[in-house]
Amino acid sequence: MYMQPTIIIELPIHKTLFYECQERPPLLLEIFTAQQIARIKEFVFDNLEDKDGAPEVDGLAVSVLTYSEEERGGYFRLAFYINRRFCCSDVESSRQDYIDFHFSYINEILKASAIYFNWNLM
Repeated sequence: MYMQPTIIIELPIHKTLFYECQERPPLLLEIFTAQQIARIKEFVFDNLEDKDGAPEVDGLAVSVLTYSEEERGGYFRLAFYINRRFCCSDVESSRQDYIDFHFSYINEILKASAIYFNWNLM
C-alpha cells in the first residue's frame, strides 16, 4: 500500500501571538525557523515528478488560517511558487501552488502536518 509522504512541523507559539496570526495569517510564516522553511522547500522539491529546469520553491506565504477553539485545531494554506529555468533554451517558467497544513494547537504548541499533491497532470 502506497503512503503519501507527509511533513510535520512543530512551532511553539505564545497564545497572544497565535491569536494575532488568526487576524493576520501572513504573520505565521515569520515564526517558522530557517530550518523549517528549508525542510518545506525540500519536501516540495522531493515530491515533484518533473525535476527539469532545476525547480526552486520560492515566495512562500500563508494565505489562509482557520482555527476552531472547540476542536483545538484548524488548517492554514501555504502558497508558493515553483520557478524553473531551462538554461539550454534560456526559458523560464513559474507556477503557483500550495499545501494545506492541518494543525492542532495545544499547550502553546502548533503541530502541523501536510501532504503535498503535485497538481501537474500530464
